[in-house]
Amino acid sequence: MIQSLLPEKKIGLVLGGGGARGLAHIGVIKVLEECGVHISFLAGCSMGGLIASLYATGMPVNEIERVARRLSNIREWLKLVDRAPSRKGLLAGKKIRHYLSRFIAPGVRIEQTRIPLVMNAVDLNTGSEIELREGNLLDAIMATTAVPGFFSPVEIGPFRLVDGGILDDVPVKCIKDICPYPIVAVDVHKKIQEPTIGDKGSNLERIPLPLPTFMQDFYRVEMIMTTTFIQINLAQHPPDLLIRPAIPSDVSLFFGFQKVKEIIQAGEVAMRERLPDLHSLFS
Repeated sequence: MIQSLLPEKKIGLVLGGGGARGLAHIGVIKVLEECGVHISFLAGCSMGGLIASLYATGMPVNEIERVARRLSNIREWLKLVDRAPSRKGLLAGKKIRHYLSRFIAPGVRIEQTRIPLVMNAVDLNTGSEIELREGNLLDAIMATTAVPGFFSPVEIGPFRLVDGGILDDVPVKCIKDICPYPIVAVDVHKKIQEPTIGDKGSNLERIPLPLPTFMQDFYRVEMIMTTTFIQINLAQHPPDLLIRPAIPSDVSLFFGFQKVKEIIQAGEVAMRERLPDLHSLFS
């Protein structure tokens, strides 16, 4: 019945960053495919950029889900950890890149993807947002996912690139001018709630790792900035439809991958709830 509701419709899809929370994008894509909606343009940031890249190269969404479920095992994640040899970040990222090369050939370029794709990153030299529309795909993925302080910056040409979420975590504007179809964007971030009187706790994530306090605070400042810029950017460049999955609150940037089934399901539920709105856009 759902398939007959939205036959052969085309959209542009924007997938935001969010670490483990970004696995909800898989559920969104699954529902779109079930409904016969064709994703004709893709934009992504951080985890959203990674999932968009895999899908843009032709990797089936059920295969992406299978890989995500495998990585729900903490032992699998530990295999990808490699200490950075310098003070550029905690992790070098070489093992992650090698792992991704199992699914994306090292020589594949962004221009060669089956679906037009763009990701964003931020240049540490100039503070400017850089749109990655061409060049080596694995380089671009490593750049858009390079969380400052945790991963080493990625050098591409004259740029030293880090996670694009610093300036625009849901980069709708990247395809706003080139996509002639309705644009659906997915924001997976938690909203920062106003504290209540007598509340001594924090509604911002603390990393349960033995990191110095200044690293914890740096991460929290980054999350505050990211959430604030999301609101500003979405107001300036609104999508035609915004999806906000209800992801378990204890799932965060680095933690919660063991709840991959729940996270993906949250994406499915959120997309199904908005199908009538999507249908109205086509009408």
